[in-house]
Amino acid sequence: MAKVRILLFSFLLLATAAVAQKPTQPVRLELPYLKAETIVEVLALPDSSLLVYHKTANAWNTKADFYLTKYNHKLEEQWSKPVEIPVRHEYLRYYTEAPYTYMVFAADNSDEFVFTRSNYINGQTDVKKYKMEDVDAIFEFNVLQGNYFLIGRNRLSQKPLLLYLKPSEEKPKHLPSVYGEESTFSDMLADLENQRLDVVLTESNGRISRLQVKSFDANGELLSNQFILQQNDKSLLNAEITPGDSTQKMLLGTYGTRDLRYTSGFFTKPVSSVYSSGDFYSVLQLQNFLKYMKPRREERTRRREAERLRTGKEPIYRFRILLHDLIVTPTGYVLAGEAYYPQYRNTITQLPTERRQSFGNQTEGYKRTHAVAMGYDKEGNLLWDNTFPLKDVTTLDLVHAVEVAYTKDGRVIMAYPEEDQIKYKIMREDKFEDKERKLEIMTYNEDDKIQLTEYPGIIRWYNNHFVAFGFQRVKPAGTEARSVFYMNKISF
Repeated sequence: MAKVRILLFSFLLLATAAVAQKPTQPVRLELPYLKAETIVEVLALPDSSLLVYHKTANAWNTKADFYLTKYNHKLEEQWSKPVEIPVRHEYLRYYTEAPYTYMVFAADNSDEFVFTRSNYINGQTDVKKYKMEDVDAIFEFNVLQGNYFLIGRNRLSQKPLLLYLKPSEEKPKHLPSVYGEESTFSDMLADLENQRLDVVLTESNGRISRLQVKSFDANGELLSNQFILQQNDKSLLNAEITPGDSTQKMLLGTYGTRDLRYTSGFFTKPVSSVYSSGDFYSVLQLQNFLKYMKPRREERTRRREAERLRTGKEPIYRFRILLHDLIVTPTGYVLAGEAYYPQYRNTITQLPTERRQSFGNQTEGYKRTHAVAMGYDKEGNLLWDNTFPLKDVTTLDLVHAVEVAYTKDGRVIMAYPEEDQIKYKIMREDKFEDKERKLEIMTYNEDDKIQLTEYPGIIRWYNNHFVAFGFQRVKPAGTEARSVFYMNKISF
């Protein structure tokens, strides 16, 4: 087992109250992993610890070692165990249902999937292989009473699938879920308190869109199926579902009007009240949603769009929103999302004339304009909204770029990595602040110089703590540089 170094920083005694508000980095851990041969995943556990998975392989990926290591809240190693996983398999997803953490692995162009179950208290791990001939991807993974629920993709039709897998069985069972050519999944929630799994589906025919909520017990049996109808002029695009019994569950999400690609605002609606109109909040009703713009541009946009609404015209603004998992607070909920737009690489001029119409532009990535947070009470009434302007934040795939956490004192913290810095925003309900805040990743010593940071990441950990990580090349004064995988505890 490789030796690691843990350093407690001595800068916790801060000079002024203003400085005290800046995040601190009380602990740093460096691991001797090389980027060229190591894949690392950092997973937060519910007992304030971290589970670190790493795979070390040769250049041809014909030989590999897999390990799971647990670290406590001080980044001290608790245990480390090798795991017997087929060489060419790669990590896909994880889910924790105490005291076990479950992980899914798959190989390219293979129908074999590997599931592991690790007791995160002592590290004992079980490994089992499954054949899934009609599945070529897994997008979501939940566990309820030790049984698996998965959202995947059909290998032939490329349509989404909802699967139930009992670990003692050899193959998964298909659950009835998707209707229509343009239907997709919006949310999947394992409600542990009520011992049910809820799935939210978006059903669309290209002109209108509605939501469907299906609930299953831990054995994959259908408990209920409810259709959430839209208003005449509003289509429900996607939503997150709250935990709670069937009479308390609510949907919080986005709606559109004529063009189903774009969000016109946010809505809340009780699941049990099928014909209830719910509450709708347009973008223009929100206090801070447009604050990512310069003040003059925001003023012009609000004035122009208000006039269009008065004359019955469609809005010009175009927002696509990628929702985060719903955050449950002591008094209600926080719904976060990222506003984005696709960036295209124009390939038309490179194609023969007869093929240009069919190929068109290709998506090159997804650029963010801003992230938003919406605070609701238990009844789904909107209490506040706030915005985090994002500059030059792009992801190749449509995945979350920003990490979001809610603290015990009522703050919403948003953060994302950028090379050897963490960009962040601390929201106190609707008090908007446009100042950009950033934190330099610290090394062991002040005179250490970070020469290179690659694959930086950050995840929420516990309470007001995050963990930042990635590969770095660090040059101490007067000695040779070292290549490491770092983990820094960030305390807000």
